[in-house]
Amino acid sequence: MFQKVFTKSIFQLFLVTAFGISLLAYIIYKAAHLSFTHDECYTYLHYVHQGFMDIISYKTPYTNNHILNTVLIKYFEELFGNSELILRMPNILAFVVYSVYAVLLLYKYVPKLIIPGYLLLTLNPYLLDFFALARGYGLSIGFLVMSIYYICNYFTTLKPVHLILFNVGAFLAVMSNFSLLNYYVAALFTFNAISYIKTKSRLNATGEKETFIKLNKINVISVILSAMVLYEPLRRISKKSLLDFGGKKGFLEDTVGSSIDDLFYETAITPLSASLIKTGIVLVIFLILGLIALKLMKQQYIFFKEQLPLVFMNLTLLLMVVITQIQHIVLGNDFYVHRFALFFYPLFILNFIFCIQYLYTYFKWGSIFMAYGLSVLLSINLYQNHHLNYYKDWKYDKDTKLVMEKLVTEHINHPDKQVQLGINWLFEPSTNFYRYTWDLKWLNPTHRKGINGREDYFYLFKNDKEFSMTQNKESLYTNDETSAILIKNTE
Repeated sequence: MFQKVFTKSIFQLFLVTAFGISLLAYIIYKAAHLSFTHDECYTYLHYVHQGFMDIISYKTPYTNNHILNTVLIKYFEELFGNSELILRMPNILAFVVYSVYAVLLLYKYVPKLIIPGYLLLTLNPYLLDFFALARGYGLSIGFLVMSIYYICNYFTTLKPVHLILFNVGAFLAVMSNFSLLNYYVAALFTFNAISYIKTKSRLNATGEKETFIKLNKINVISVILSAMVLYEPLRRISKKSLLDFGGKKGFLEDTVGSSIDDLFYETAITPLSASLIKTGIVLVIFLILGLIALKLMKQQYIFFKEQLPLVFMNLTLLLMVVITQIQHIVLGNDFYVHRFALFFYPLFILNFIFCIQYLYTYFKWGSIFMAYGLSVLLSINLYQNHHLNYYKDWKYDKDTKLVMEKLVTEHINHPDKQVQLGINWLFEPSTNFYRYTWDLKWLNPTHRKGINGREDYFYLFKNDKEFSMTQNKESLYTNDETSAILIKNTE
């Protein structure tokens, strides 16, 4: 019997490895071939070349500086150069971290659903974008899943090393994206809640009791060390009021709504479909919460041992929602939307997968059908919405590298000419990135001061007001999809 189960797991691991390698190849292709985007370039130009201490202390306070991402780019460039692939390599490796810990988590706690579990966690085209970008979001999500794996392991093994690694993963996630601080706080509260429940269970059986200090010795040390590193950047962020995530309406409308939109990338879904998905999400979360409350009332503590990952994920996610709501009311912080809310996706999916695992005991075939059915739907969605020539949030920058190549070709005919490029402000970071990394000394730095009409070339959108002054001039390149156009000033 054991051999049969083991063989099935090995087969699932083989297929998951094949899926993972395929997705990794997709990510590497995008990272190697696509133009560097606005936010990536801003990070590179303004932060990467600062000193190490200046980066981690947030000397220039702005949330574009995802600290761990910036530091890794800095040293990857020093070691391997500044190609797009190299600068994006930390997040490519973060996908490996994400996949490895996701599979380890599934293999240990959801062995019958490894394949659909992994597919549900990865087949999100918007999520995959951020593992192919030089931003902190991919890193934060990779370390998020790492921390979840180790906290679940700690509850089953009680090995201090697992609790240490949970804190390390959570800290690295926060250093990659400060939004993950809410996860770290919520996870620590959940840790203590579960520990209290487990203590009550053991108290009934053995009379033993664990104190708060004994339970949290490692956590307290970790939080103190983390606070020493995070204090200055968080102080500077709060002083500058930089926590503007865009959501004004509410968690369900903003965070959940924008996450649903991003899952379908640029495919529009009907309001009815969006409402049904939101309803499903709310039902899953609150039905699990109701189940946890019921087991507590009945003092069925064995449930918290057998379904520990389900309990941890559900309570942590709910606490994060509560913390977000409190921050909005007390501090006036916006609700997370779009890429700022991306880390909620793996949290909810893990909630869902562990819920399916629980239901498997009672509704075997129904659970399998639901898990694999949703995996197929997400596979179709990825097939329809995968794009190899742009990133959703920075589609306008898809042709910047090509435009810069055309300028290089143009300059060959006039090698002694100093060139001024007039741009829409959105192209400022990316044009300066290629000017810097390609060492184009003949090209003057681009700026955000607008176009005066005397520039040698114009790179803008057809709907820009400045476009009218470029009529009857030579167009070198145009993209009808983004309305971006490169024009040569022939006067």
